[in-house]
Amino acid sequence: MKFEIQQQDLQNALDVVAAVVPAKTTIPVLTCILIETGDGKLTLSATNLDVSVTTVTDKATIGSDGKTAAPAQKLVSFVRSLAPGLVTFTEKDGKIQLRSGKASLEEMSMNPDEYPALPEPAEDERIEIEASTLIDMVAETAYAVSRDETRPALMGILWEVAGDALTLVATDAHRLALSKRSVSWEAPERNLIVDTGGLRQLPRIVTHQEADEAGAKTIAIFIGDNQISFRAGETILHARILEGPFPDYGAVIPSNNDKNLIVDRELLAQAVRRVSITADRITSQIRFGLEKDRLELSAESTEGSRAEDELTVDYSGEALEIGFNYSYLQDVLKNIKTDQINISLRDTTNAAVIEPVTEDGVTTGLVCLLMPLRLTNA
Repeated sequence: MKFEIQQQDLQNALDVVAAVVPAKTTIPVLTCILIETGDGKLTLSATNLDVSVTTVTDKATIGSDGKTAAPAQKLVSFVRSLAPGLVTFTEKDGKIQLRSGKASLEEMSMNPDEYPALPEPAEDERIEIEASTLIDMVAETAYAVSRDETRPALMGILWEVAGDALTLVATDAHRLALSKRSVSWEAPERNLIVDTGGLRQLPRIVTHQEADEAGAKTIAIFIGDNQISFRAGETILHARILEGPFPDYGAVIPSNNDKNLIVDRELLAQAVRRVSITADRITSQIRFGLEKDRLELSAESTEGSRAEDELTVDYSGEALEIGFNYSYLQDVLKNIKTDQINISLRDTTNAAVIEPVTEDGVTTGLVCLLMPLRLTNA
């Protein structure tokens, strides 16, 4: 096996697949990247059995066809360290060799026949969406997934696919994020829970995808029985579909929160960051004190330290004191892009609803729920 390729082109291809290589595994070959040449193209693949990525490039000059499993960590580190220029890759008798200028790397490879069979997309059910839209929707929800392995369905993101809309929902029972967009596709209605680890790879697979004439990039989605696949140019990503059930999230979204607070998102984020310095490290509690057009933030630790800040806000409801987990609140604020947000409240025990406020008043389709904390000295 032999091919030549420019260092930057090889690094780009490696960067697409390397992120899914597991750091720890009981299957040694999974620490490798599968490298194949054939039909005048170079194909690189990686998998951790939950997520798989394959990318194809025609920017390599193929000397001879073949297949090998190359150790990912050393291969990626070496290629990344090289100066721009031509890289020659050869494999023979279980050993790979890379040369670029006077630099070279020799490393033992593994048997490519031991590499797990990679999945194929379910080509019979294809829908398309603008890449930036889907990536935004995942970012708006992924932070709220659960880390509780005893509730695997909550470790994924719920997809509600309809003929005119796509809705993504994530929750860990303490917070919830919902992102909804109107779409123009012909797709049968169905609900599925998608592995979050796979969805986090979406920005990576579109990085080197060529845009269309309008400057947009499109992702094709293929939904199978137990996997969902995403194709961006010459790269395809496979992720698991998890078994449910997913909670009835509609039942927990409040419809009667009557106290509305409009505040500058960045100013609130800065104030939360300052005040949280003294927050208790177990409860992570930060206190909101609301009065007309005024928000006081405070936090204190069991050691006696205390921090306070105050913001001018748009609020005309009754006075209210309520507590939140500052880390959860920061996650929400980081994943909203508008300058202002609306926080609707009812009392100290019901969920707060946080939504973006746009300049023209148009909804963005994003809804975030945050359960309050019981005030420690209330």
